[in-house]
Amino acid sequence: MEKNQIDDINAQILKLRTALPIWGVEANDLVELARNAERAAIHVDERTMQRMRGLIETTTGWHNTLLYWEEQDAAPALSADIRVIRGSLDAMRAEVAAAAAKFTS
Repeated sequence: MEKNQIDDINAQILKLRTALPIWGVEANDLVELARNAERAAIHVDERTMQRMRGLIETTTGWHNTLLYWEEQDAAPALSADIRVIRGSLDAMRAEVAAAAAKFTS
């Protein structure tokens, strides 16, 4: 990898590290809303479903970007960072997708 590419990736990773806790809170809120709606036997409102879809789309986009970066023969430390962040995004995305799936069928 070229130095400018590595610098760009590092800058993007810093942004992701800032966004991950925010997305995590959003994911927790959305999953809890879905569980509450399920317990109350009501439908999740469209606004909540849009929030779920938006979070899934955002995390999927970043997942694909991280996967691409991982395939670029990054240094071991950078590659480890990428895998850890991707794993966090995958877990978050899976939780939200599972909650959303209960209401889309």
